[in-house]
Amino acid sequence: MQAHSEYQTDRDWAQLGALVRWAQQFRLVQGAVAAAKTGFASALLGVATPLPAVVVGLVSFAVYTANDLADLEEDAINSPDHSSFVASHPAVVAFLAVGTFALGAAIAWLGGGPVALAVACVPLGASLLYSLPVTFGGRRLKDVLGVNTTLVALAWAVTVTGVPLIFAGRAVGPVAIAVCLFVYLRTFVSVEVFNVRDVTGDAATGVDTLPVVLGVPRTRQLLALFEGCSLALLVTLMTVPPVALVALGALPVLGYSLGLTWFLGETGRMDALCLAKDGEYLLLGLVALALA
Repeated sequence: MQAHSEYQTDRDWAQLGALVRWAQQFRLVQGAVAAAKTGFASALLGVATPLPAVVVGLVSFAVYTANDLADLEEDAINSPDHSSFVASHPAVVAFLAVGTFALGAAIAWLGGGPVALAVACVPLGASLLYSLPVTFGGRRLKDVLGVNTTLVALAWAVTVTGVPLIFAGRAVGPVAIAVCLFVYLRTFVSVEVFNVRDVTGDAATGVDTLPVVLGVPRTRQLLALFEGCSLALLVTLMTVPPVALVALGALPVLGYSLGLTWFLGETGRMDALCLAKDGEYLLLGLVALALA
């Protein structure tokens, strides 16, 4: 009986893992991560309404789903199963992207007017710039070292911070700037962690990411420095009484994230490490729910 019970438990865990990987591949995890990240930023900004998290979550799902149509060449190497589905069902993927974006845009307009809608659309604009050949040499911005990750991180930092502020009718102040920088650094690190996973496909298709150009060991050191800078910002926010408890509660999560970053290149299970990295934002969302 015990052996059967252990077998059943192992099978249940395997099924759960397969379900989570499916959700990650089809951008459900990315939507949940963006919503959790926005919830944490909202808590730091003192914004109580959950609507900004809903808006950013929907926009994130839409943008990353649309990107799947633009990244078929790289994904055919990095994520062949997912790429095969996208290539076989482009109309379904496009419908999901347009539908979820339209819903997020409608909520943004109703909750914060045209300004909220404009800020919610920033990642979409960045995604278009990211994927189109707009440089003088005809290269896509996603192929240019440093520009690719900086553009993505900046777009999400502006949206994750700006949408809650607009919904609450708040002005930009020192705390908002600190939160925006914090989100920028966290997003930059996450993007490059995923670039380590995708280094083979990126190198084969001419995409110059940090792991491709610097190698994984130097990338790991640079990201550890960014982790330290985001930790310093969090400690600074701990001096602001209204959000001190939320910032303090996030410290263990940053320790968890630094540990994951330091294992880059030390494991052959990069899909699992990337999934664990996404879990950082879900933990931050739980901190916000518990302490805000």
